Amino acid sequence: MPLRRGLLDPGVAELGALAARAGLAPADPLRQPLAEARDAAERYHAFLNGPALPAEVREVEAVGPAGSLRLRLIRPVDGGAGGGDAPLPVLIYFHGGGFAVNSIDTHDRLLRLLARHGGVAVCAVGYSLAPERRYPHQRGEALAALRWVVRHGADHGLDPERIAVGGDSAGANLALGLALDARSEAGPPLSFGMLLYGMFAHDFDTESHRLFGGGDYGLTTGRMRWYWRQYLGRDAMTRDPGAAPLLADLRGLPPLHVAAAGLDCLRDDSLRLARRLEEANVPHRLVLHDALPHSFAGMTRHVRAAEDAVIQAADAVRLHLRR
Repeated sequence: MPLRRGLLDPGVAELGALAARAGLAPADPLRQPLAEARDAAERYHAFLNGPALPAEVREVEAVGPAGSLRLRLIRPVDGGAGGGDAPLPVLIYFHGGGFAVNSIDTHDRLLRLLARHGGVAVCAVGYSLAPERRYPHQRGEALAALRWVVRHGADHGLDPERIAVGGDSAGANLALGLALDARSEAGPPLSFGMLLYGMFAHDFDTESHRLFGGGDYGLTTGRMRWYWRQYLGRDAMTRDPGAAPLLADLRGLPPLHVAAAGLDCLRDDSLRLARRLEEANVPHRLVLHDALPHSFAGMTRHVRAAEDAVIQAADAVRLHLRR
């Protein structure tokens, strides 16, 4: 597949120029101390998010594997798919950021869009960042979030019988991992999964890394290597299916919406996952957004194609969670 320089959505380039004029750029932890990169990520995404979209927001806490775990419940202001005061289905969501940067706040607009168009309450998980906490700590926090929704969600107007998981990039890794863990978890089965340009395997010998890993479209192979080191540590096994869920036994998963960015060094993670899902007879839909780069779900205020892609994913959630 040739490098498709001319097919980048023009709105993405316009957004980059707009951010540069505002003196902002995406975080780069290879060139910035980690604390500085995290601050830069918060400022950059605050610019991307813009004014907050209408939603009902509530902060709660769950018990995680090593103390308190922050959760944010975001409900659509129109009542969502449940109608009126009926309990809402739930999308448990994990933000991206290579396990090392970003937060619930950086993904605020995306979370509100998913609640609005998915007709769900989004339960955003403020999981611990690496390297302060490493795998498998975040997998334990993901399971703690699911258990909180099952045990306490009804007290907050949530329907514990209709739960989906979702995430982008590293968050998609956690979402897929939670779907795998939930197969043996007591309680209602997960209904659906939504995975956006996921980080599913510690593997850089792919066509998409060769084509897009140099940085023309943002994310680089070098940065991905750094993210994996933060998450796993230098001596960790990179073929552990718990950390790299592409390598896991995928049988018995719920239906999945898998969205890949066409101009992304992680594109082939999603394409390979779709092939493995096919082999495991897991119902799924693979959507390749050819003209978009990694992290497009954060560009919805400025890039129409990115907003359309997010709405398409939210529609899939709505379809599978409605009664």
